[in-house]
Amino acid sequence: MQDKSLGNIIDDTTIVIRINKGLLKHGLFSSIKVKVSEGRVLLIGNVDNHEKQLTAEKIAWQQKEIKEVINEIRVTPIKMTSMLDVTVDGMITAEISTRLLGKRNIKSINYSVNTVDRVVYLMGIAQNKAELKAVIAIARKVKGVKQVVSYVRYRHSKLRH
Repeated sequence: MQDKSLGNIIDDTTIVIRINKGLLKHGLFSSIKVKVSEGRVLLIGNVDNHEKQLTAEKIAWQQKEIKEVINEIRVTPIKMTSMLDVTVDGMITAEISTRLLGKRNIKSINYSVNTVDRVVYLMGIAQNKAELKAVIAIARKVKGVKQVVSYVRYRHSKLRH
């Protein structure tokens, strides 16, 4: 069972759908991933100019019940992301998620793991500092990971409410 209420889960899903709809309207849907946890929005991906990066952030802020928008969208020169890059990112995400599932001291359902350009983004709710430290250590040990960025909150944090 996740450490989020059913209402939070529904609200977050609704926010993701609305942001994705806005991204689709502006031609940004395929290059940006949206993750939401308790009204906190994480935007990740690559675009070719700052205007697109800001457009995505504005779309996110326009939604109701948004507490924070974390814009990790990278502005990179126009290039074709190779299938190899996309595959490697997917494999990194899958390996971390699988490793988390196998750990008794980690409530893996509370974590969202995403990888862009071999940078791993974690979002969710940690039971305590030891659990988060273990999750970050697992992510760092996966071959190919350049960096781990955590936007995880602690279960009893005042920032969650």
